[in-house]
Amino acid sequence: MMKPIRFLSVLMIVLVLCCGCQRTVNPEQKGNITLYQMADDGSKLQSSEYEIQADQEDNVAVIQELLDCFKKCVAIDNFQLKEKQLTITFLSSYYNQDKIDEVLNRAAIVKTLCQLSSVEYVEFYVGDNPLVIDGETVGIMSKLSFFDSVGGEGYTQEKYVTLYFSSNDGTKMQEITTKLTHDMTVPLARLLIEQLLKGPNEISDANTSDVRDTIPPGTKLNSLTIRDHVCYVDFSKEFMNMQADVSSGVVVYSIVNTLCELSDVNKVQFTIDGEQQEIYGDIKNFTGSFERNLDMVQDASKG
Repeated sequence: MMKPIRFLSVLMIVLVLCCGCQRTVNPEQKGNITLYQMADDGSKLQSSEYEIQADQEDNVAVIQELLDCFKKCVAIDNFQLKEKQLTITFLSSYYNQDKIDEVLNRAAIVKTLCQLSSVEYVEFYVGDNPLVIDGETVGIMSKLSFFDSVGGEGYTQEKYVTLYFSSNDGTKMQEITTKLTHDMTVPLARLLIEQLLKGPNEISDANTSDVRDTIPPGTKLNSLTIRDHVCYVDFSKEFMNMQADVSSGVVVYSIVNTLCELSDVNKVQFTIDGEQQEIYGDIKNFTGSFERNLDMVQDASKG
């Protein structure tokens, strides 16, 4: 099966379609700025008003103060401002971030710094070399590189995605293709899981009469990260309360197959409230990682 969504394309779209129409504050006039940072759960950007303490006429001091707001997330070695182009150099540990964190942290820096009248462009380096993600140089970025979807209706994009739900008898899975409205500051993998949690009844543009929800009711997604092509999913304890008429394999592989539609995910690993579980229903080694399983997918034409 061809994967309809390439994660690299998603990243490029995030960088082109994440931010930009929220009214910005000129700190030279107001003394404050909208500070963007990654939310604690790593799911999106959040914004807050920040009052700059440095001398407003000292561009270097203002930039240093704002960059200090990100030092808990990324290790910044130095920066240089020349003709409204800000070059930020990270330490090599920058590459230790997972891809979702990297995108959100970089977006937060650009969105914050490009509000300054002294900064029009931002370029990133790691050591002596330009920042490279997925084999491609990131290059120069500006506030026009992003749409804003924080603190308002924001900007979204529609994508066709493939989700896997249980057959009505709970023994197989069926594919459902639907158009998903994608908030570009929220990782697509998280949106896919959230759609599985909502169940097929929330899908209006596809025939869902032959499928049912797979994830146990009340389950919450605690966290989701992607690293080295493995998606780490942490659910709340309700995930262990399996429905009697849906097999444990269908539950697990509905999630795995859905996530493996993303080009950046080859395997999925589960934890429950941060802890590994040895057994999940009939699955005796639930601590391992799971790959796509198409043997459990039922041909929709056969009902």
